[in-house]
Amino acid sequence: MAFKTLNLELKPFAAQGNGAIALAEDPVAPGWYVDPATGQHIFYDPVAGKFFTAAGGVYIPLSYMNPAPKQVAVAPGDRLMVSISFKYTGPAVTGVTGYYCIGTNGMFGFDEKLVQQTTFSIPQITTPPSYPNVTNSYIFTIPSNVGTNWDDIYVKIFGGSPSIGGQATTNYLFGYENALVIAGSQPTITEFKISDFAKV
Repeated sequence: MAFKTLNLELKPFAAQGNGAIALAEDPVAPGWYVDPATGQHIFYDPVAGKFFTAAGGVYIPLSYMNPAPKQVAVAPGDRLMVSISFKYTGPAVTGVTGYYCIGTNGMFGFDEKLVQQTTFSIPQITTPPSYPNVTNSYIFTIPSNVGTNWDDIYVKIFGGSPSIGGQATTNYLFGYENALVIAGSQPTITEFKISDFAKV
């Protein structure tokens, strides 16, 4: 089995045994690739538009996951807004996809439990902004079957016209680990004991 070397910075990369090719968008060929930074073997599925680990989790380079600056407690039925922002300078871009995911990040990859997408446009900006000038968000409703380990969040943006990058190879990916505390999904009983006994 031949492994191709993947460069997630959208620069030329070498396919093992096949010479150098340029990767401007997602690879078109399904198959196994190697992340040159970690040596990890990952599989590209063009139907899903994602890379997967050998264990079946969605592959997210480790450098994109960060410790969460806070934790938010959520329970089934709660609504959780996840917002993104960034500084932008350049031409107008229409049809950008915002990809929002809640799940579990671990040694086997990211287990995506809740996934939603938005579509938004970016206006033409010619002067570099001093603060983030583009925002987008999605509001999740926490389902009744939420797992207590669904505590990680990641987001990415891709596509559009002109394209800002492919779905699997976008540079615009960011995640937080341990961002959520799942409450109320299971009965919780503490300090169970006999409170008293007396003749009556």
